[in-house]
Amino acid sequence: MDIDLNKTKTVSVDVSPSLRAYILAVNNGSDIIRPNRESRLWGLIKMHLVTIPEDYKPQPIDGAPNCIRVAIYTTKRQEYNRNARRVIYQNGLFRDYLAPAGQRVVADYLTRHLKHTFRSYMGGALGGNSELSIHDAIHQFCQLYNIDMDTITYEMLRKDWFRFRRRNPNGYVIPIENKDF
Repeated sequence: MDIDLNKTKTVSVDVSPSLRAYILAVNNGSDIIRPNRESRLWGLIKMHLVTIPEDYKPQPIDGAPNCIRVAIYTTKRQEYNRNARRVIYQNGLFRDYLAPAGQRVVADYLTRHLKHTFRSYMGGALGGNSELSIHDAIHQFCQLYNIDMDTITYEMLRKDWFRFRRRNPNGYVIPIENKDF
């Protein structure tokens, strides 16, 4: 999907290098995520949008190596907010910056998607091939999603897999379902 940056506003989110590599791999090489209006990601971003602070330095047009960008909608549509129990008026004209707390929330949400993908991959790879070792499956996952082993450690992924298997001894694997990008 081609995104015209002249017509689309984006917000930057600081992420880890491994998460950025994963986003690039699943998003056709683009660091710009265009969330669906009904997705949780858009809901999280919309909750944390604020006005631009005075000390803000804009990112380069082609992005930064430690950031991803998320396209935001400039809408004047009225939406019902269940928590506030009222109709709110969302105007994206001035609220186009994610504060550091909002960036952490979005990065944590995307990290959970990375972990779900990893666990599903490991469950499928190890469940369907008894000759494949955990070590080889982890390396294949990193190679498939272009994650450099310098940015994520083998031990971290191995421990995550063992903890997941301990919590889910019946072999339940979380299905990959990403409606955000």
